[in-house]
Amino acid sequence: MTEQMWLPRTIDHSRQRWLFVLRLLTSTFLVLTITLLYINGRGAVAFSFWSPSIAVVLALSYLLAFFHYYLSPTILRTGPQIVVQMCSDTLIASTVIVLTGGFDSTINFIYLVVVINSAFLGGLRISFIAATLSSVAWAAILDLHYYGYLPGLQPLGVYMSSTELALNILVNTGATYLVAVLSGHLSTQLDLSSQALVSSQASLDRLSELNDNIIRSIDSGLVTTDNEGLILSINPAGRDILRIPPGSVFGAHWRSLFPELDKSVGPPSGGDTGESPRPFRSVRIKHARKADGAELDVELSFLTLKDVKNEEWGHLLVIKDQTAMNQMESEIKRSEHMAAVGQLAAGLAHEIRTPLASMSGSWHMILNQSLRSEDQNRLMNIIGREMDRLEELVEDFLSFAKPTAGKPQALDLNALIEDQVHIFSSWKGEEADIEIHLNHVPKVFFDYGQLSQVVFNLIQNAMEAAEPGVRPHVTVKTNYQQHSPGYVSMSIQDRGMGISEENIKRIFEPFFSTKSKGHGLGLAMVWGIISRGNGHISVRSTPNAQTTFTVLLPVA
Repeated sequence: MTEQMWLPRTIDHSRQRWLFVLRLLTSTFLVLTITLLYINGRGAVAFSFWSPSIAVVLALSYLLAFFHYYLSPTILRTGPQIVVQMCSDTLIASTVIVLTGGFDSTINFIYLVVVINSAFLGGLRISFIAATLSSVAWAAILDLHYYGYLPGLQPLGVYMSSTELALNILVNTGATYLVAVLSGHLSTQLDLSSQALVSSQASLDRLSELNDNIIRSIDSGLVTTDNEGLILSINPAGRDILRIPPGSVFGAHWRSLFPELDKSVGPPSGGDTGESPRPFRSVRIKHARKADGAELDVELSFLTLKDVKNEEWGHLLVIKDQTAMNQMESEIKRSEHMAAVGQLAAGLAHEIRTPLASMSGSWHMILNQSLRSEDQNRLMNIIGREMDRLEELVEDFLSFAKPTAGKPQALDLNALIEDQVHIFSSWKGEEADIEIHLNHVPKVFFDYGQLSQVVFNLIQNAMEAAEPGVRPHVTVKTNYQQHSPGYVSMSIQDRGMGISEENIKRIFEPFFSTKSKGHGLGLAMVWGIISRGNGHISVRSTPNAQTTFTVLLPVA
């Protein structure tokens, strides 16, 4: 037994009401029982039913019922009130038993009603006290009856031995305490269940309020539907986005909100088919509001709703108004585009300015007729070399600015790499170390000319990364990406000086270069070609050690 079973409790209004009803029913039951005994002449009714004593006792029981319900909560504290009720119930029960025959009374079970009533009043402790009082009262009545001290009743000693009397008292006492234990335990469990129910209801109310607050504060529209697609609820954000009056769409089909939506798009199916539920679908549409005709960029997402038994009961439609976000993205892209154009223009002007300065200076010197013929030839060579440089710059810039779409096809990447490596077998008149590890990989889907340009530029960069006077060493590998299905990887690694962390962030920017020669468009073009071909390129570098470029190419 827990300690809480023994603790007294407060008497709330609901419990008082039920106890009041129980008292009225008990008093009425006593009246009916005594009436039947009187009419049938059965039992040991010592006095007439209309005896003033019995009438007073029964009237008192009714009065006490009203007193405990209406007056005692305002007059007595909880503890004294319980004691008063228990004592008054025991006294009334004892008086009625005496007036209706003592030992021979047909209603001597009323003590058990007193014990049960006390258990629901004060728990196990009070029920034990009530059982003790009832047992003592019953023993006193039997002793008085046994020795003939009850007027109008024949002494029990005439036909009952003292042993039988003691046995009756013992059995009655045991039964009374047993009822006290059971009723006290049931009363305690009832209280615990009531407290748990109140606590659960309070938690449920808090969760419900929290859920309502969250739903009201979310800026996305939330629409719940049943399995037939009929709208059950819509949050304030959804009504604001769609300009829907409250309560105007309940019971309508969710498609009525978006008549422009393709009929093939909808919530995922599943549920009773035995298949695993598919993930929710998302679709973006242009939606024209009926209220004001405003056109919105709306993103719709569908999510299946299931109960605790994992059975599908409806869907959740999430509505996101992306109009402002798309406008902001357009502004940002426009700004980035203008910044990129300005950066390209500045880089191009910087690259053109140097050869133009050389050409201009040489031309002005040629105009001086006093130059010797060999000087004029030298100056003309300078002009020609710078013109070639300008032509190469313009061609690279056009390739970068206006790339060709290309014609993707299934290519043998390993064969293409071997062809390109063969070109670099002799680097600036010296032998170069090019180590290749070409694993068996599927064909890739790419334009042959553009992919050849990518491989050529990356190997050339790796060659040029070597320190002056050091023999270049390049490693080329191919492999199938297990962690990126659908892609073949190609890595090109050098043993050069590496790239600083500050420069590696800008390595794919146009006109950015750390070399003394070149105009910084090579890697920018490589990045553009790979991106347009649905591939990916990344770089990892260790200063003063090595640099590795990794390219992911889509499988054919």
